[in-house]
Amino acid sequence: MSLVPEPWICAYGENAWQAPARLVHAETGDPLAIGRFSLLEGSAPSYNNLVELDRQLQTITHIAAALAPADGEVPAIAVGTKHGNACGAAVADSPLVATQLMLTGDLRAIFGGCVMLGFAVDEAVADALAGHASETRRLLDVVAAAAFAEEAVELLARKQGKCRVLANPALASLGRGSLDTELRRRPVRGGVLEQPNYTFVLDLADPAVQRFGTLTATQERDLLLAWAVGSTSNSNTTTLVRDGQLLGNGVGQQDRVGGCALAVTRARDAGHELAGAVAYSDSFFPFPDGPQVLVDAGVSAVFCTSGSVRDEQVRQTLVDAGVALVQLPDRDARGFFGH
Repeated sequence: MSLVPEPWICAYGENAWQAPARLVHAETGDPLAIGRFSLLEGSAPSYNNLVELDRQLQTITHIAAALAPADGEVPAIAVGTKHGNACGAAVADSPLVATQLMLTGDLRAIFGGCVMLGFAVDEAVADALAGHASETRRLLDVVAAAAFAEEAVELLARKQGKCRVLANPALASLGRGSLDTELRRRPVRGGVLEQPNYTFVLDLADPAVQRFGTLTATQERDLLLAWAVGSTSNSNTTTLVRDGQLLGNGVGQQDRVGGCALAVTRARDAGHELAGAVAYSDSFFPFPDGPQVLVDAGVSAVFCTSGSVRDEQVRQTLVDAGVALVQLPDRDARGFFGH
């Protein structure tokens, strides 16, 4: 076992011609800092792997912050990503069930992807991740978790160290206080952009929340999961969840109706039935065409912000279809990420 060196030298950056590249670790005392992960198996993570880890930390900590009870532990959380965006995410009482739900969110996209788990990995979870029960072994670039059994590491290992197995015990105790609160900085030509980090957490008990229709406890939990995934995916994003499982994530779209259509398409391509699913939109709908796509797909509840000049048309489209709607003002709850 080796702790991440300072700095962590990567073979190259995003592309092979972008060399050299490295992680310059800033010691802030954050237990979830990238430099605090231990490499148990595999070659040194690439630049892209480390960017993926950072994105996964945003998603998994937002899920934990949204679902953390006032007194008690968060459920088992499993997140699978490809190019920074979640292609699988799930919460469940059992680590194995959470893992299986995450993997079956999109079996095609998770192939060659990266996984982060908020619990220790035993042999059964590792076997599910590696896909030993299927005809084709599932190849993963990174598996990060709180800890790993020795047998689990052996199951996940790939030839030439292609699967990086990373451990950080802090992943086992995620909660409301796990969000990154450091200023977020981004280099731009001639300077650095600086903004507060992504620390807004959706609270459906907030008196400011407007409700049109009623939600079951399951729908509320699913909306919180959809919010956490969608608000840490490249905007514009529409996210579909049902029964604690991410079904489809329509990310990075330049129009909102296209994001809805993409989320529906991805969910159906993965073999999911959408009746009863909930949907999250990372901003308001400028027209009722996006909500109509969700209605036609069988969605039962939607969270989107308010602030459109056509808010009433959007609400009426959903209410007339019997779809519950939850809203907060866009200035307070917009979930743009990763521009």
